Amino acid sequence: MFPFLYDNLYINVKLPKGTVVFREGDMCEHVAFIVSGVIRVAKIGENGKEVNLYRVCRGESCVLTISSVLSHSPFPATAIVEEDAEAIIVPKDTFATMMATNTQLQTFVYDMMMNRFMAMMQMIEHIVFEKMDKRLIEFLLDRCKKNKTNMIEMTHEHIAIELGTAREVVSRILKQLEREGYVQLARGKVKIVDKERLCDKFATM
Repeated sequence: MFPFLYDNLYINVKLPKGTVVFREGDMCEHVAFIVSGVIRVAKIGENGKEVNLYRVCRGESCVLTISSVLSHSPFPATAIVEEDAEAIIVPKDTFATMMATNTQLQTFVYDMMMNRFMAMMQMIEHIVFEKMDKRLIEFLLDRCKKNKTNMIEMTHEHIAIELGTAREVVSRILKQLEREGYVQLARGKVKIVDKERLCDKFATM
């Protein structure tokens, strides 16, 4: 999976769900390459509100960790294990040396940074130029497709974090969708009851 890593330069670690890998302001002592599981990277405000920046999945590494290691600067966000993960850990000094000489690693890092940059640009475009009700419907349909079920088990707060907005905004839109017969709300759950109509509504927005 990571052909540029050598057996004597790293260790494998298991990271249970809920583990805080880095907090904002931490100095990164290593770079992790994800073998399995998911790590969520988020910005948490002083008021406790969160905005998801991205997720690090199988075959990836965290670009903010790499940036922090190479620039000797504190980690600017919070990284939390979202799904039980296994990772290959490379000490920061070893990683810095490899980055200077290993062309395979350089290509991996540059490609990953470009992909992450493009994803962030797309996220900014969604936030700035698209209405929240359209973004919320798109999120519900995408999550429905990904999980292969019409039942989305997420709180309004969790959905708001995913979309980078306030819980009150999400609740207001969901209640309107419920009144119009598109969804059914329950505690910690959103059920799409008329997926075809919801898709039609999204297509005309």
